[in-house]
Amino acid sequence: MKENPFKFGTVVDGQYFTNRENEIKKIKSYLKSANHIIIISPRRYGKTSLIKKILAESDYKYIYLDLQLVVSEEDFASQLLKRIYRIFPFQKLKNKIKTFRIIPAVILNPVTGETEISFRPGAKDLAPLEDVLNLIENLGNQEKKIKVVLDEFQEIYRINPSLDRMLRSVMQNHKNVNYIFMGSSESMLREIFEKKNSPFYRFGSLFRLGKIPEENFRRFLSERFAGVTEHAPEVADEILGITGAHPHYTQQLAFTVWESISAEGYREDIVEMSVDEIVRSHDNDFERLWNTFNRTDMLILTGMSLSNLSPLSEEFRKQFGTGAMSTVFSAIQRLVKKGLIIKEDSQYRIDDPFFQKWIITRRQQS
Repeated sequence: MKENPFKFGTVVDGQYFTNRENEIKKIKSYLKSANHIIIISPRRYGKTSLIKKILAESDYKYIYLDLQLVVSEEDFASQLLKRIYRIFPFQKLKNKIKTFRIIPAVILNPVTGETEISFRPGAKDLAPLEDVLNLIENLGNQEKKIKVVLDEFQEIYRINPSLDRMLRSVMQNHKNVNYIFMGSSESMLREIFEKKNSPFYRFGSLFRLGKIPEENFRRFLSERFAGVTEHAPEVADEILGITGAHPHYTQQLAFTVWESISAEGYREDIVEMSVDEIVRSHDNDFERLWNTFNRTDMLILTGMSLSNLSPLSEEFRKQFGTGAMSTVFSAIQRLVKKGLIIKEDSQYRIDDPFFQKWIITRRQQS
């Protein structure tokens, strides 16, 4: 049996990586310049896979850190320093660390080979983070700048509401580092980098990562399904009709369809069956999520699942009883921030097609 050619839920590379030639070319040109870059895209559009592919195929030294996993200023500094130890030899760093205002505890794990690093907990001092960032600058040079990727950058406000001012004051003096800021909350990132009174105003070039063009995705799907069925073009069209070419959900549905065809052969309703299988497998997850919503959220999501009307239209309000427009707008903004609704070409839609199908199915069952 051939290996399933589709992959989702983790960083995608190699044969699993879907066409992004134009984006790769543009981002590479940014990285060769002296400019920093801000990459914005909804969750699960593949920005992490894209930037890691570009950096892995280059000769740049790079550090990648997802700020969703950082819990404090000290942890931010520790996690960055840990990644520095992965790309530079211990002896080269030893003397430089001695100049830090707060000396970290550095322990080499003899089993894993990983370096465990910690600063004094609860210090509530930004000095460790400032020292680590300046260390990265000192390790780089003009010819080969170190690339620092800070994913979900809007999380700095959760870590420390005033962290943006400190970071800007340090980063603006760096000549040997290219910073790559990434995030899924477009409104928050635009506020950080485009609001005039923000410390990071116009700090880098803004790049919005959209969906993979349907034509490219259709070709990608058809080529891989051709190995298991002569109906590959029809399967590709059906999958894209359901997922709207969303990178993550397209790969997820394609994976499930491919497994079904490989095991049982092709049938006309194979894509629909696969959608039902995914919805059933996430039933408990969707139910837990649904129970976190208030009444307005539920009405909006239900209406968006059952119609193509704009949730901000008067017709939508009358049909689904969503209440005052100000309340609806606030709810939509909240759902967008959570990544449950996305805005494309001035239109709102539910991000997860399987969650949308779950809502429809549950209503039909009740």
